[in-house]
Amino acid sequence: MRYLIIGLFFFLSTNAKAQVQSVELVASGLTCSMCSKAIFKALSALDFVAEVKVDIDKSSYSLAFKSPDKVKIEQIREAVYDAGFAIETMQLTANFPMSKAIDNEVVSLDGYQFKWKLTGAKNITNPQKVNIVNKELLPTAGIYYLNF
Repeated sequence: MRYLIIGLFFFLSTNAKAQVQSVELVASGLTCSMCSKAIFKALSALDFVAEVKVDIDKSSYSLAFKSPDKVKIEQIREAVYDAGFAIETMQLTANFPMSKAIDNEVVSLDGYQFKWKLTGAKNITNPQKVNIVNKELLPTAGIYYLNF
């Protein structure tokens, strides 16, 4: 019984830390500060977003979350696209439940399926910043592809 409790504790603590901590994205199609404000307002309106920091010169947005387990990647994408713009790049900073990323290995994180697209195995340093590399940031067969 003691081993069961220890195993359960280890399982829960491992899953609890496997969360997206922040997102950084670069938007494209911006021509003025009003464009930037439109994206800022759209991202700030998402119920799971606590804070949005904007760098107008780089057209970049850093998002912090109220509760990391409630992050919805597709809603972030939709907010930017619905504001009339596209996302050039999106990076997630997350704690992953492994110490090494291996090409084509699938990992579950916050209800999403991710697959590593790497040129070999790489060590993960948590929290790890990774890029979503799917075309137009849309999942392929329910999977987001990551590299770093």
